[in-house]
Amino acid sequence: MSSTVAAATAHARTLHREGRERFFYVIACVVMLVGVAVGFHMFYLHGLNDAGQPVTQQSASLVYVHGGLMTCWMVLFALQCGLVTTGNRRLHMKLGMAAVVLYAVIVPIGVITALLQIRYADPRSFPPFGPYRFLTLPLAEVANFTFFIGTGFLFRCRPQRHRVLMMMGTLSAAQAGIGRIGPMRNLFFRASHAAFFPTFWGATITFVLVLWLVKLAMTRRLDRSFDIAVALFIASGLLSSYVSTTAWWIQLAHRITQ
Repeated sequence: MSSTVAAATAHARTLHREGRERFFYVIACVVMLVGVAVGFHMFYLHGLNDAGQPVTQQSASLVYVHGGLMTCWMVLFALQCGLVTTGNRRLHMKLGMAAVVLYAVIVPIGVITALLQIRYADPRSFPPFGPYRFLTLPLAEVANFTFFIGTGFLFRCRPQRHRVLMMMGTLSAAQAGIGRIGPMRNLFFRASHAAFFPTFWGATITFVLVLWLVKLAMTRRLDRSFDIAVALFIASGLLSSYVSTTAWWIQLAHRITQ
């Protein structure tokens, strides 16, 4: 009798913890949406870049398509989080097929958009780093999105890993907006004396570390899958920032954008 009660109690605790973890992903999704809306408010409201300037004419159409696709992804991710939280797994799995199609379109368009923006950018843009160094940022974002979301699809039958990977992949997409929140980027820029990594990755990494703490507080346990994903995300930022300083990258960036 006592063993049955203990088993029932343990099962109830597991379900409670599972519910809190699902709710954590809803919170993370909402905060990401807010971050993207704030970072891209000039684009959404006025069709301008974060500096308040018109989007480069030669690549404007593709930039709008790319922005629309990424907005659709963020909305779809929010919907998927809501469906899982409310227990509607069947519709969640059906919409997963739409996510696969959207993913297959987003990745190549993201790469092409990044290359064309740098191709037509003013050589004096993105001071003090220059357009070729800056190129590592959108390409790293696309690479992270590709890796995390692609791996997330492979682990779709293992929910705990699946949701970690899908969230980190979506965060990789949201980084473009979070990293453009002016006050935060300026703070990291000044505090680091114009270092590349803190300037462009600081806000998003701060965000993901705060999420790590929130998740730990809500679930009261470490999640190795989440920890590894966070570590990989930070490592990708460090690696891309280092690559941006090398002579061979500047030469390669010049070639692939001409």
